[in-house]
Amino acid sequence: MGNTQKQKELLRLLEASIKKNAPAQEFGILFSGGLDSALLALLCKKLNLKFKLFFGYLEGLGNPKDLEFAESTAKHSNLKLETASISMEELPSLLRETIQLINSASPVQVGVALPLMLACKKAKQSKVKTVFTGMGADELFCGYAKFKDKKDIARFSYELIQALSQKDLARDQAIASFNGLALKTPFLNASLTKFALSLPKELKLDANRNKIILRELALSIGLPKELAERKKVAAQYGSNFDKGIEKLAKQAKKSKTDYLSALAKPGTINLPGIKKIAALFSGGKDSCLALWKMQQQGFSIACLVSIIPENPDSFMYHKPSKKVLKMQSEALGIPLLIGTTKGEKEKELKELKIALVEAKEKFGIVGVVCGALYSEYQRKRVDAICKDLDLPLFSPLWHMGQLEELLELVNSSFLFIFTKVAGLGLGEEWLGKPITHAEVIALQALNKKQGFNVAGEGGEYESLVLDAPNFKKRINVKKSEKKMENEFTGCLEIKEVSLEPKN
Repeated sequence: MGNTQKQKELLRLLEASIKKNAPAQEFGILFSGGLDSALLALLCKKLNLKFKLFFGYLEGLGNPKDLEFAESTAKHSNLKLETASISMEELPSLLRETIQLINSASPVQVGVALPLMLACKKAKQSKVKTVFTGMGADELFCGYAKFKDKKDIARFSYELIQALSQKDLARDQAIASFNGLALKTPFLNASLTKFALSLPKELKLDANRNKIILRELALSIGLPKELAERKKVAAQYGSNFDKGIEKLAKQAKKSKTDYLSALAKPGTINLPGIKKIAALFSGGKDSCLALWKMQQQGFSIACLVSIIPENPDSFMYHKPSKKVLKMQSEALGIPLLIGTTKGEKEKELKELKIALVEAKEKFGIVGVVCGALYSEYQRKRVDAICKDLDLPLFSPLWHMGQLEELLELVNSSFLFIFTKVAGLGLGEEWLGKPITHAEVIALQALNKKQGFNVAGEGGEYESLVLDAPNFKKRINVKKSEKKMENEFTGCLEIKEVSLEPKN
């Protein structure tokens, strides 16, 4: 494949990844005016998608370098740019919030996080639910100076990509999730990553340029040369936040690290520790997947919090088996806190708050993760409780595609069954059946025919996870009984279960 063909293939893969990640409604791009976010913006425009650009910066210390380029790129390409700024007087408050959220007082980590935090806050105000980021482009296309010293750039790229999930991606997803946003990373698509790693060095790097194929692609679709060839400026410098931190640190007669560490609430960060959070846990697929995704991002799940309603039609909670919950807790190796509620609308929230207070006191949690996908009712109420307790809420599945979630579960070796059905097309045969690719295809066909929510968030079904990548043992349902109210409504009553070694 010649260089021209490789550029065309890169364009095809990027467009395919953007289409896969773009929601039907308007979304946002976290924008710096740099090559990566500008390329995403131009391709989104080319694909006639609805989006806005969001940029955050610090006022009062001169014109930020990135702001000039962000405005220039937006103006040239007729794109909608929304900016968010704060003053030096407001900076300490944002610093405290950000330090606690990302579990770090590193000047680099905090400096990079601040413009992202402001941009995400602006996106939230604009009613956007999904944001794109250019993360991964520097790692895949030799965007860092340190690539020049590497003989095997493909291997080094791979190592950097592997490290992303534990550091930069975890930080950015935490910030997006805190603001109720789904973070999408089109450059980290599996097919695109594989293609980028296979490219020869001369298409990425020479003595004078890096990210060569990306720059050439940007030029070919209309980005001006001065923007396409712009050298990388780290986010903390291009937004003026590093200048702001340095100025505040000098006023306090401290180093930047000491100043930022002093701002952190006692006990809220443990450098270089792992952030401890509680998982709201029903035992179903959503809570199990959300928990697992946070673990992948380097978070420690200190405890599971389960609220069991007496009312089977609770507005907030599923009604899991206490015995099965305890087995899942043992299988995960994570302590379980169980609360009960009568399940009355709005009143059922106080029991959750009591349980989270206990989790905070007993396990020292500094955040909470929930498995909400699209339920504003559920997420808003949990978020309000978390804010009262000064605990950030993480929602790693927020606005994940319904089919995308099921495929990720199946592809990641989650074993789960339906324990309740209440939707046209979901009869007795679905109860207790392990969900595989075949069942996902059948559910998608039912979705097209009946229009129900494939992920079950509308009450079409409830699920139970019997095994997962982070389970140390698997749960075996040894005895159960199907009870149907009518043709499409029923439940699986689990009578006997056991924990067994994994094969």
